[in-house]
This record gives sequence, C-alpha cells and structure tokens, in this order.
Amino acid sequence: MSKVKNLQVRANTIAPHRRGLSLVFPFLFVGLLIIARFLVPNKMTFLVEVATFSIYAMGNNILMGYMGYISFGQPFYLSSGAYTAALYLAYVGRNPLIAIALAIVTGLIIGGVFGTIFMRLKSSYFTLINAALCAMGLFMFQRLLIDVTRGDDGLWYRSRMLATPLLDIRFPKNFFFFVMAVLLVVLLLYRQLHRSALGNVFRTIQSNEEKIQFLGYNPFKIKVAGFTLATVMASFAGSLFAINFGFVNPNMGENSRAIEVVVATLLGGVGSLYGPLFGTLGFLGIKDIVSNFVSRWEFVVGIVTMLILFRFNEGIWGFFLNAGAWLKVRIDRGASAKKAR
Repeated sequence: MSKVKNLQVRANTIAPHRRGLSLVFPFLFVGLLIIARFLVPNKMTFLVEVATFSIYAMGNNILMGYMGYISFGQPFYLSSGAYTAALYLAYVGRNPLIAIALAIVTGLIIGGVFGTIFMRLKSSYFTLINAALCAMGLFMFQRLLIDVTRGDDGLWYRSRMLATPLLDIRFPKNFFFFVMAVLLVVLLLYRQLHRSALGNVFRTIQSNEEKIQFLGYNPFKIKVAGFTLATVMASFAGSLFAINFGFVNPNMGENSRAIEVVVATLLGGVGSLYGPLFGTLGFLGIKDIVSNFVSRWEFVVGIVTMLILFRFNEGIWGFFLNAGAWLKVRIDRGASAKKAR
C-alpha cells in the first residue's frame, strides 16, 4: 500500500482524533496502569515513574514535536519544579499540594522569562543555549545554593509533609492513585490541546510560519506560549518526582539526562497525540529491564531507538496506526471479495 493511500486510510478510518478512540484511550491507558499495579505490586514505583515521566514527555512533545525545537534544557526545568517543591517543604510549609502549585508557578515564570529570549533564536542556537542553561542550573543547585539545597547530599523532607484531604499522598500507595488521577486529567487536557486551534497553530509554526502571520497570529507570542507550556509541564512533573521520593538532589538536572526525554519523544512518535506515552513506556521499560543485566543501559537504549526509527520512522504510536490501517484494508478487501462471489 502506498504511503499516500496509507495516510488516507488512517485519516478516514482509525485516526484517534477522528473517531473517539482519543477520548477512550486516556481512560484505557490509566486503567491498564492501575491493573498492572495489582498484578505486579513490586513495580508500583516504576508505574508512578511512567505516569510522571509521561507528563514530562508530553511537555517536550509540544516543544519538539509540534514546534520543531529540540531543547537540551528540559532537566533544568524539571529540577526547578522539583527544587521549588522541595525547598517549600523543607523550610517554609508542609502541604504537598501547595508545593505542587508553587512548582507550576515556577514553571510559568521561567517559561515567560526565558521564552521571550530563547524563542528569538533559530533551532540550533535554541538547543545550545538551553544546554548552557541546564549546565548553569546544575551549578546553581549543586554549588551556588549549597547552603539551602545541601548540594550532592540533597534535601530530605518527607517527615515534614502533612496529610492531604481525602487522600493522604504521603503514603506511596495513595500517591500512586493520586498520580493516576493527575495523569488522566493531563491526558484529557493534552488531547483537547491537540485538537484545538492552538494545537494546530503550534504544529503549523514548524512548517509555515508565514501562514500563521497571514492568518493574523503573532508567531513569536505563539512560540513563547508553547515554550511556557512545556516548562510548566516539566516543572509540574518535577514536583511530582519530589513528593514521590521525599528527596531531591542535583542529579535530576544533569546535562547527561537531557537526551532521555528527547529519546522518549522520538521512540513514541514526534508530534503524535499519544506518542509520549508509548515513548515513555518504551524508554523506561528498556531501562528497567536492561539495567538488571548491564550497568551501561544507555547503549542498549540507543541501539533500540535507532532500530525503531529506521524501521518505523513515525515511532511506536505511528507503527500502531499504520498496522491498524493495514488491517483495515485487509478486512475491507476480504469483505469486497466475499460480495464479489
């Protein structure tokens, strides 16, 4: 089947945003994670990491997949949210929900400030300046603010956290269900963004910025909005990591970890609706399995990523869509053959 024909079949038959699978899928995905928690109880921490990293990857997908900007500064935005929550819980207050809210505000401020500067740059310079910011952030948390962050020793604050209403998220079992609920809400909002005019404008900026101007939009403001949204989601994910572990140290913001979210985005399918979920599952799954046998799991992840991208250039989610389109064509041909007889 030709590529054009394949795309037509996908658009007319199984494309999730055209049918209703996109509405069902968030509930299905979260439901499967909850079922897995009971089937494999010892993997609950892994499932929480999948949910949290998925939010992180969705933010990166807006920046990388929609607008075409590769950022090596995402660990800084992630650790900024984590340290905002950690510093609040260690020195100021004791409510985890307020810590999360403050982390979101931090992401909003960082995105607004740096977005107005960075989004004036072309993609390659944008990538490099984010990498530089990540290195500066690591130095800040590790050395410059050592009196409050405690450097490599990290911050411990779990004993200071107060119980939250309805569901006490201080306990890992309760936090699991809290994160699942958060992931479901984020997925539904992300789906709405993907289908909205704003999501279409984000995607159009990558290919035709002049068209955006012709339609009356300000491309620069749209870029800043996309960058800010990505930093907010990264900071939000960072705060969830911080509350889950009750501990934060500078390792979260290391430059070497910048490639992780990029690989997850590529594995799932750049710019796709549910690519970040499948990319996160693939990346963390391979990491979890391979790290039991070899210490340098990054080598295996790199090989698997290259194989997937060479064979399925639209990622794991794109592979499922193409497979569905192929299956649909086969079923239609079989039905037509029976009628002809």
